[in-house]
Amino acid sequence: MVKTASSKVGRGVVYVDVPACNDNLDEEFGVAFGALKAFKRGAKVYKAKHGRPAVIVYDNVSQLIPKHPGILDTLQDDAKKSSDDHLYIAVFVSSEGVVPRRVESRSSWSRAKNPPIEIGDLNEEESIKYLTEIHKITEKAEELYQLVGGRILELKDVATDFLSGQSIEDIREKILLEPHNKLNSAKILEGQKHHEAGKRVIDALLRSKEINIDEFRKLFANEEEYGETLEANMFAFHPSINTVGFQSQSIEYYIRKNYDGFADLVSLSSNYASTSKS
Repeated sequence: MVKTASSKVGRGVVYVDVPACNDNLDEEFGVAFGALKAFKRGAKVYKAKHGRPAVIVYDNVSQLIPKHPGILDTLQDDAKKSSDDHLYIAVFVSSEGVVPRRVESRSSWSRAKNPPIEIGDLNEEESIKYLTEIHKITEKAEELYQLVGGRILELKDVATDFLSGQSIEDIREKILLEPHNKLNSAKILEGQKHHEAGKRVIDALLRSKEINIDEFRKLFANEEEYGETLEANMFAFHPSINTVGFQSQSIEYYIRKNYDGFADLVSLSSNYASTSKS
């Protein structure tokens, strides 16, 4: 969607889709940084000719956080310098709240023109309308919405799976794999180091849906535990309202479906195989 919007703007806009994190990303971005230098040379020519700065859009920048956060920092620093020189405008697009949290914490943020713009999910009515009118799904539209909520890309994925002949049960089992992996990544499964803090956070979110970021922080023993858990993308930081909630409806669905109240997270890891198929 970002790519489509960028292409419709016309000249002066360059779209960069950050690839999924892999071991060769440093090499790939070595080439990309060379391309960035070429873009900046072109941006000078563009500004001289049209009297306005060029725009570069970095999409899916959350892909950099797990293994290559330094690359994001470098892009942000270059964007700051460009802002000082009035050369080009950089737009960073992410579906994960950990990105604005990181960029706002750095000195380069002082050159940001505006605070992060957060585009919310579709509500239930809009989601059902999307499934029924765009994908022509009628009978199972509500069940698909209950699985993933109003995230347009996830709605598109489940619609594609359903129309390809997959059953609701197969789609559900596929979707429930990701929440378990995120729980593991956040290290809050039973026996993992953030288990106790995870219990407190999940209990709070099941009661309130969202909590203030300061209240969220207080649920952890220290900053390291707080940072590691938030960066695992099980929980989402909403910078526009300064709150934290579940990263997706599928995570909340998984928790509510498999573990009554989820107050204790009892035997989460060992029970996963049997309960996720029930």
